[in-house]
Amino acid sequence: MRGRDIVRVGLLLPFSLRPQDAAALYNAAELALFELGNENTLLIPRDAGSNEASANAAARALMTDGADIIIGPVLREGVAGAANAASRQNVPVIGFSSDRTIGGNGVYLLSFQLEDEVSRLVSYAASQNIRSIALLAPANEYGRRVESALRAEAQARGVTITTSQLYNRTDADAGAAARAIAAGARPQGIIIADSGAPLRAIGTALVQAGLDTRQTRLMGTSVWAGEAEREPSLAGGWYVAPDPGARVEFENRYRTAFGESPTRLASLGYDAVALATLLSRDRGADGITRGAIENREGFAGSDGLFRFGANGAIERGLAIMEVRQNSNNVLEAAPRRFRNSGT
Repeated sequence: MRGRDIVRVGLLLPFSLRPQDAAALYNAAELALFELGNENTLLIPRDAGSNEASANAAARALMTDGADIIIGPVLREGVAGAANAASRQNVPVIGFSSDRTIGGNGVYLLSFQLEDEVSRLVSYAASQNIRSIALLAPANEYGRRVESALRAEAQARGVTITTSQLYNRTDADAGAAARAIAAGARPQGIIIADSGAPLRAIGTALVQAGLDTRQTRLMGTSVWAGEAEREPSLAGGWYVAPDPGARVEFENRYRTAFGESPTRLASLGYDAVALATLLSRDRGADGITRGAIENREGFAGSDGLFRFGANGAIERGLAIMEVRQNSNNVLEAAPRRFRNSGT
């Protein structure tokens, strides 16, 4: 690369802490580089470590290496550590944490943010005349964030939250919370913000309690993807998900290149490097600016349309899916452009 105007992209990935995710993110980053064909982009991978201090040290090393942008880490603490080091040289960070509190001031969160998902789900439910919703969610940070987002969105949409049941994430406690909701006044919709065994336990408990899912719509966040269609009690339910068509295309290309399926986070590595490559194509590192990253028209990514706000949060074009046995049906497709893009 001697003699070229090199754009240096630092990759802070959890190689020691989460090696499978790190390997898939790195593979996807390389795939983006090769597919987009920018020979002036150099990837510089480093281990983010396990905490804020290790990520900060790795980011400072990348600054020494001349990084023009930092991509990663995955954990909230890691993004905060990297941001602290990068801000001193005004280098943007595109992290993969979903915690909006650490975004802004040149830190962008390329992730699947549940506040965005809850907004899309409640908006669609309200458009279908669902005006009363109950919540079932685990009593952890994820569940509390879903509850907070739901209350804010429900107020904005004129939807009533009839009850909120937060439970310890065991099959027994999840089932008991479901039975408690079924025993009360039946809402028009129930959001179940969980996956795996607790989700199955809730579905079974609701059916056994006599809940008529034709009158009370079951709904979920994107964690339902790949699971809900295997649970008969959730048939007919709705959940929110990134553009399924775009995702399938990415997975096929990844599988062709590496002979295995990507992890759920892999597409984030692809999109981050693709974005850095796109912005630097004509002007080199000078093209990687906050204004360019915050383009209101957005970008077409491996999970569909997305854009960043000045606060660093991501906004995605999300689809509404209907659960069917062994398959899913798109009820409302993800948008192809943002309505208020300014164009």
